Amino acid sequence: MNYFKAFLLNLHYKKKYKGCNIKSHALMSNVDLEGGNTIGEYSHIRNTRIGFGTYIQPHAKIYQTRIGRFCSIGNNFSIIMGNHPITDFVSTHPAFFSNRGQAGFTFVKKSIFDDFKYTENGFLCEVQNDVWIGDDVRILNGLTIGNGAIIAAGAVVTKNVPPFAIVGGVPAKIIKYRFELSEIEFLQDLKWWNKDIKWIRDNSEHFKSINSLRKVLQINP
Repeated sequence: MNYFKAFLLNLHYKKKYKGCNIKSHALMSNVDLEGGNTIGEYSHIRNTRIGFGTYIQPHAKIYQTRIGRFCSIGNNFSIIMGNHPITDFVSTHPAFFSNRGQAGFTFVKKSIFDDFKYTENGFLCEVQNDVWIGDDVRILNGLTIGNGAIIAAGAVVTKNVPPFAIVGGVPAKIIKYRFELSEIEFLQDLKWWNKDIKWIRDNSEHFKSINSLRKVLQINP
């Protein structure tokens, strides 16, 4: 793709996604942006829904994913697509279990192993709301990242991440939780990310602490 064509594509995206910042050489297909989004340079995004305020840094590779509101996603984020059998089957090569011909040929008439895993809602991955994902994070297909979670840079996520957990490492493990259980329950019940943007803006000064937010909700629920 030459620069002129990429420039025209960028103009098309800016017209289609008014109010969003689509950086140069970002390629998107069947992407639903709610608004207030930034998509970084050279990102490839397909068949994906992205909630209000979520921004994605350059070089992301995101496919068939649902991402919630107010998420912060770092450089080189990607969803790891596809699985291979590691037990029972003699070989891990897809010619022995998939009829999709990944290598240009296959030995089976129909697939006999699920080489893709999906969430309950039919996505390869679901990232809920207010999630912070650091640089160079990889997430296996079929996983859900809970509200308010933080994934440390360089992590490889192989299991679902609970709400408000901080995880890191290869494979990623829970380091700690951001808040006490009662505070997590309060935020999960409040679902502030689903409130009207005006309400969020008007109460943004109280987001400095949970206690401050609780106090203002008693006065102005």
